[in-house]
Amino acid sequence: MTTFEALTHSPAKLLSFGAAARVADHLRRGGLAVLPTETGYMVAAMATDERAVEKVFRAKGRSLDNPMHVACGSLRMAHEFARLDEVADRLVRAFTPGPLTVVVPQSGRLPDRLVTLNGTVGVRVPDHPATLQVVDLLGAPVTATSLNRSGEESAPLDFNFLPELDWSGEEVVPVLEDKTSITHSKASTLVRLTGDGFEVLRQGPVTLEEIEAVAG
Repeated sequence: MTTFEALTHSPAKLLSFGAAARVADHLRRGGLAVLPTETGYMVAAMATDERAVEKVFRAKGRSLDNPMHVACGSLRMAHEFARLDEVADRLVRAFTPGPLTVVVPQSGRLPDRLVTLNGTVGVRVPDHPATLQVVDLLGAPVTATSLNRSGEESAPLDFNFLPELDWSGEEVVPVLEDKTSITHSKASTLVRLTGDGFEVLRQGPVTLEEIEAVAG
């Protein structure tokens, strides 16, 4: 039976150094965690660990043919795991941390399945201090998929709902609740960079007009 370990953040929305290190180490060893973002809660696994990512797919009942996006802890990390051209770099600098995901070529440091599609990866930098703290300590991106069953609306954080997902025998899943973290009701704006332009694949909090103004 899975135990859900409730974590506590500081007034600055950070975990204690010890708690952040424990969560990062838990992810590094193939575990899962539930972390807040500005658009909802996400089920996080170390994105470079295929077996850990497969656990997220099972938890959500998601098809393995539907790759997940990844969350980075910084612009530096995004450049390590994805190939951001000048336009992509400008967009990430302008709108993240925040509700923007860019689909760009991956750098070769991610598995060629589950989080990549035809050599591309969806990358975002979520806007929550503790989540960024954990991902930065981990040193690798995590899965950026919402806390829900695949095909259903993103679920609010409810400790009574969590056992209904398939946690694949995980003994412990750290969970960080922040009742004020969700500042956007829509999922992140999803933009695919095509080399000679961009395409908005999903409308979200960052508008087309804002993207055009930055992308040029």
